[in-house]
Amino acid sequence: MTVIYCVNTPGDWGDRAMVKAIYSGFGEIFWLYLAKHLAKNNGWEPVYWVGVPQAKDVVRRDFPEAIFHSVFDAIKGLPAGEYISRAIKPIDTRIITDYAASQLILLRMMDRIDALGSFGYNDRVRLLHKQMTYWQTVLDDLKPDVVVFNVIPHLIFDYMLYEYCKPRGIKTIMFESIPVRGMTIVMDDFMGPTHINKLYAKLLEGNQFDSVPLSEGMEEFLYGLQGSYFDAPEYVRRVYKEKPYEGLRSPSKSIFQKLIDVKRYRDYFEKQRRIWLSRFRPPPNYLKQRHKKLENSKMNWLQYKKFRLGSHLKMRKLIRHYHRLAGEVDFDHPYIYVALSFQPERTTSPMGSFYVDQNLMVDLLSKTVPAGWHIYVKDHPFGFSPSKFHRAQSGRSKVFYDDLASKPNVSLVPMPINSYDLIDGAQAVAAVTGTVGWEALFRGKPVLLFGYPWYRGCEGTFRIDTVESCVDAIDIIRTGYRIEHRKLRLFAHALEQTAISASVEPHLRIEAISDEEAAARLAEGIQELVTS
Repeated sequence: MTVIYCVNTPGDWGDRAMVKAIYSGFGEIFWLYLAKHLAKNNGWEPVYWVGVPQAKDVVRRDFPEAIFHSVFDAIKGLPAGEYISRAIKPIDTRIITDYAASQLILLRMMDRIDALGSFGYNDRVRLLHKQMTYWQTVLDDLKPDVVVFNVIPHLIFDYMLYEYCKPRGIKTIMFESIPVRGMTIVMDDFMGPTHINKLYAKLLEGNQFDSVPLSEGMEEFLYGLQGSYFDAPEYVRRVYKEKPYEGLRSPSKSIFQKLIDVKRYRDYFEKQRRIWLSRFRPPPNYLKQRHKKLENSKMNWLQYKKFRLGSHLKMRKLIRHYHRLAGEVDFDHPYIYVALSFQPERTTSPMGSFYVDQNLMVDLLSKTVPAGWHIYVKDHPFGFSPSKFHRAQSGRSKVFYDDLASKPNVSLVPMPINSYDLIDGAQAVAAVTGTVGWEALFRGKPVLLFGYPWYRGCEGTFRIDTVESCVDAIDIIRTGYRIEHRKLRLFAHALEQTAISASVEPHLRIEAISDEEAAARLAEGIQELVTS
């Protein structure tokens, strides 16, 4: 979801009588509650709403003046109905030059539209220019002051919005769900400091280590990060559930436990419902079909099934290729463990910036580690999960794995080796983003970060963006660097003090609260950020 606010009066946020808002990506009812909460209590008036088509009637019922734009049309570069006949402003050399770096990120972000090589360079440039012309027109028409995203923008059109906000002085707000106690971070820029970073720096400066109060739930969560793999939090272990590997199976439940597991029955019937519906129509998607323009692409049931079958065949070949290249891990020699992120996903695009090409990260490490050190690279298990094949098909290739394995001090790691063992034996862990870095910190291992995860700035993390920063970080680590555990607890304390206990992503929720309560908590977080 994206929210754009256009304020008509100057002054502080608290003094403004009306805030014009655009909501985008409406997928859950609590976002409508959020908009109504902000409209009633803070005077935020929606003028533009990008959401799933099913939300159109609901949004127009509560906000009849708002322009509604299907999120699928927005991704494809199609305008909202009210903008079909409106003049769209052109882009010129100055704009193209100013956004050259953003264009590279956007072109790679379009992997999510590709269906088995259907979305080539010329088609991507065409979509890029359509997005650039359209959204500058919308912003210039509405003259917004702030844009709020429910997650870090990564659907092409919303990332273009994010980039356009910077030179216009438009404030941005976004949410990032984290798997720590079902919390959500409210931030104004995924690349900048968060409330957590600011409070953490203040606590460090005040040397407040003697008493670091953590909730019972947080203590339990952190304990799971430091114990055995089978004691790890659920989000760590669930990646192996669909295809459990040898040595990673969780203890099986008894027959009685299975019989009384209500959630198991609910999940089963929900799965059967989805299967039944899928027999008659493909799920909503924005995939590009071969020999068709993107805006005209609309797969029928048979075409979508053919695409899914092709994706499965491709990914199974890639998995076999990966395993042919993978070798054993020598835990007795120094190494850096590189945990690759699943792609295409926001964790690398845009959160990795140019390190969305994770080969660049491995290449930099390979050429800067000391003699005798090795680089062990393990792909993300989600890419090897049958339910993810249709998404992973555009994120990997044989060439990608070949390039990694061709480096003399780099080896691919067999998938059955769990991440905790790889972390424990490493001198350091490297990643673009991902919770593997958070896990490594609490297992006493420093982390080389090439992207912008929520825990950046925590004790034990090293930001890597140049050859020099990589060399310096490795030099510090090799000379006996040790993580101070008390500083990790201080960061966890700052997290609990600043994050919101209301997840914007259903699969990360752990607290049974109503949609109205979740919306109220998120609205308070927004208001606190814009007035701070």
